[in-house]
Amino acid sequence: METKVNKFSVITDQDSLVHKIMTYGVAVAIIALCIFLTPGGEALNPATGWLIVVFLLYYALLSKRILETIIFGCAIGVALFYGKDFLGGLTETTFSTMELEDFVWIVLLCGLMNVFAKLLRRAGSMDSFAQLITKYAKTDKQVRVFSWLLQWPMFFDDYMTIAVGGSMLAPIYDKKKVPREDCAFIVHSLAEPLRVLFPLTSWTAFMAGLFESGGLTDASGSGAVAFFKTIPFSFYAWVSLIGTLLFCLGIIPKIGPIKRPDPSKYLDLGAEPEGGERQGNLIDFFLPLAGMIVAAMYFEWDLVPTMIVVLPCVCAYYLIRGVISTKDIEGCLIDGFQEFMYLDILFVASYALAGIFETTGFVDYLVSIAQNVVNPALLPVMLFLIFCCSEAAMSLNWSLMLIAFPVVIPLALGIGANVYLTAAAVISAGCFGCHLCYVCDYTSMSGQFCGIQPAHHASTCVPYALIFGGITAVLYLVCGFIF
Repeated sequence: METKVNKFSVITDQDSLVHKIMTYGVAVAIIALCIFLTPGGEALNPATGWLIVVFLLYYALLSKRILETIIFGCAIGVALFYGKDFLGGLTETTFSTMELEDFVWIVLLCGLMNVFAKLLRRAGSMDSFAQLITKYAKTDKQVRVFSWLLQWPMFFDDYMTIAVGGSMLAPIYDKKKVPREDCAFIVHSLAEPLRVLFPLTSWTAFMAGLFESGGLTDASGSGAVAFFKTIPFSFYAWVSLIGTLLFCLGIIPKIGPIKRPDPSKYLDLGAEPEGGERQGNLIDFFLPLAGMIVAAMYFEWDLVPTMIVVLPCVCAYYLIRGVISTKDIEGCLIDGFQEFMYLDILFVASYALAGIFETTGFVDYLVSIAQNVVNPALLPVMLFLIFCCSEAAMSLNWSLMLIAFPVVIPLALGIGANVYLTAAAVISAGCFGCHLCYVCDYTSMSGQFCGIQPAHHASTCVPYALIFGGITAVLYLVCGFIF
């Protein structure tokens, strides 16, 4: 037994030669083989996408280095598609990715939201709200339950749930000596389910458009009403919501890495306001949030233009109140974007890999597998399981819906399956990917805002995501025959 443990330790020891061979060596070897053996381009079999999926899972679990994982995965995809023109493919893929509107949007959003969170903290207003929570949250369980409840008012945007919730809660967890791992898990686990179950944002318009383009509307011709009918069947979101509450209450025990908090994996949360300066109060905390909600409604829940308008107003308000200085504003602006350089690089690789999956037709290939299901009752659970496999390696989220729905909806209608249950199964697979995937933007943001290394945070989510996913699969299997 001791020999086996020692061998495993050598493999996981990131400074050992064996580990480097099994990570860098394997990655470089696969890339080289793909360059010289791939048929490339249109001749590439979409099923080769499984090679990327398996590699991502292998490399992420062995190395725990998320950025490397996604970069090598992207490189393998480029090698498969471009072959001997590998270098040209890398250049083209990088430039085309950085020109994407979605990529620019998420980079701006992360930076602006971080600036906003830093302003709240620098003014001391976030600390004033934290003091209110700490006044009533005396035990670990109460801190976790307050964290669960706090996410609900911010349901209208998943990124804001992570950014504001994580930034505010992490210092409280430190003061109460509750592991940050718990904080990141709660914030991360609720972000996507709340958006899916309370669709009063741009998510509704997005999904309504997909239903209408897929030919599925209610009697009035509204795709939004058709989408609302999928909400009761979005089982992963419901299971995750309830399961996280049970975790907060201590009914579901800590499983896996979350049982072993590791402060060495914690990140710097930033400097607290200096004691000699005037401190903000609860009004200074809630007024900017209220202003952001009003502005978000005006901009139809697009948070980038919202933050561009709100940030100058918040700065002006705090200056008038005397809780920050002009130097503080400049520091928050620079630090807010600088701290997310790692995340920006990760986004480049992630969006590039998502584009490769789409270009090679891998997602369409997964849908074609589902088309072979003869029994309509099995279609929802089959779709859920198939897309869970792809989402676990590379969470496409909205892109998954864009690719899958034009095929899934006609397929469900054609074979007589419950179309709302089937559509909800795809949505649930997206939620599962957001929760489990090591290279998902939710994972990276939750780790960053909660002050914990993303790879370590991702490992704490895996056991619960698998449990929630297993329960969800059973529900789709049973409901497929009932509905």
